[in-house]
Amino acid sequence: MVQINFLFSLLAATGITAVNAIPVDTKPGLEGIPVGAKDGLYIGHIKDDGKTNWEFLGAHNQSIPVTARDDRPLAARAAIPYATCAGFGVNADQVNVAQGYLANLCGNGYYFSGRSIAQVYGGGVAYACNYASSQTCHSGDVWDFFGDINHKCGFAHGGQAGAGWESVPAWKAAYGRTSTGTGFC
Repeated sequence: MVQINFLFSLLAATGITAVNAIPVDTKPGLEGIPVGAKDGLYIGHIKDDGKTNWEFLGAHNQSIPVTARDDRPLAARAAIPYATCAGFGVNADQVNVAQGYLANLCGNGYYFSGRSIAQVYGGGVAYACNYASSQTCHSGDVWDFFGDINHKCGFAHGGQAGAGWESVPAWKAAYGRTSTGTGFC
């Protein structure tokens, strides 16, 4: 929630309208996946008491093939996404593996109804946020979003990748990357 409040303050200070803001939600953001968490897939929920529950769903599924970029026209994707940098770096090689696993999971369509799904690899986290009742992610979109984040926030194999996210207001969703121990969504 701190990231969202900071973003709205920054937008107001710069005169940018809230039309492009991250989807507004009255629920608090998720606490980070704990440092040292097992590599694999997690789903995050906010419990009634406001605390985060990260459920480990299992190790990475390497049998799901990476699909090509989404070939639907941009208008059909009904979004004008934009990237926002979090202001810190993560291990580029670890988060790149996590991003690949998230894209593989999304494949030609992966439905989820939790607040977030997240792939962890080492200290890197690639995630999808759900600000609606459910979402379906697709690998082509995920790679497009990570490409936008790379372009705006930076990425250097063997070095750092800028943590950040791509908000998709029309879908009430966001996709991003961070490190374990850091909250998101």
